[in-house]
Formats: sequence, C-alpha cells, structure tokens
Amino acid sequence: MKRIDVIEEIVKSRHHQNSLIVSNIGYCSRELYSVKDSPNTFYMLGSMGLASSIGLGVALATHGEKEVIAFDGDGSVLMNLGTLGTIANFAPENYHLLIVDNESHGSTGGQESLTAMRTDLVKLAKAAGITGVLRIRDRYNLRLVLKRPRLPKVIIVECTHSNADVPIIPLSSIEIKERFMNSCRNGE
Repeated sequence: MKRIDVIEEIVKSRHHQNSLIVSNIGYCSRELYSVKDSPNTFYMLGSMGLASSIGLGVALATHGEKEVIAFDGDGSVLMNLGTLGTIANFAPENYHLLIVDNESHGSTGGQESLTAMRTDLVKLAKAAGITGVLRIRDRYNLRLVLKRPRLPKVIIVECTHSNADVPIIPLSSIEIKERFMNSCRNGE
C-alpha cells in the first residue's frame, strides 16, 4: 500500500467528509489535494513536524464540535516526539493522529527514517501514555477502522515509500489559512 492509497481510503470515508484535517508538509499534502481538495483541510506548506501539534490545537479550540484528524509522517513525528506526550495528556476525544509510516523522509529525498531501523512508533506512542494506538498494515484493515464511528486516538499505517506524481498545491498559504478558518467557524 502506498501513501496515496491510504489518502484515497480516508477521503472516501465519512471521517474525511465530517472532519477538520491538518495535513503534513510536502507530498502528503500534495497527494491529499490531488485526491480531493476541501476547504476543511489545512495543508502544511512548511513546518515539518508540526501537523500533529497544530491539529491538537485545532481540536482543543473547537471544543469537541468537530472531529479533527492530523495526517503526519513518521519522519515528522520523530522530529517532534514531545507532541506524543502532549497528546496523551491533553488531547480531547475529537482529536485523532494518523501517521503514515513509509520508513522514510518522503518529501526531502527519501532518506530512511528511524522507523526503518529499530524505532517503533506504536511503542513510542504507548510509552508517552497514549491509549488507543493502532497499527495497520494493509488496505483491508484500514477500511475496517475507517468504518468505525470513532477513530482510535493514534493510527499508524505502514506503507511503502513512494511519492505520487502530483502537482504542487496552487493555493497560497493565506488562502489555505482563510478557507480553513472559515470551515472552523462555520462548521462547513
């Protein structure tokens, strides 16, 4: 399974349609935009390692009114491990972190990440105190999880390293911010 396959499954689910999304930098955001653009998505154009933290802030600010899903990559989460402890202690029920683990830094040249070696994101999340951590290794089980009425707190989806041939997002950071803030305010 490739990252774009994971994105396609999420976009087809009711969780994408009814949630606010914060998407990791680079190819993750580009692939999400190419599959289905939505004003309820905050595409990160910079700030590697912060999608999980920004998503948590959005979940706290919306006071549980909307489900919030942060899409992040293994390399980005490893850059900001402190976010796992913060999620364990402060994440409300409406916050979910989906980590696409392709064992690489996909947007910076495909260098191996630490998850290609001995680092285990499930163990790190549990050690940080997060309950509700799930590892998924195939499309079938991803579909099953996405049919649940409520997602687990952290989902780690293992996939192969590959970047889809998709264009750069043609929106400015200001446009992305303004339409996302309107979605947060108006419940779109």
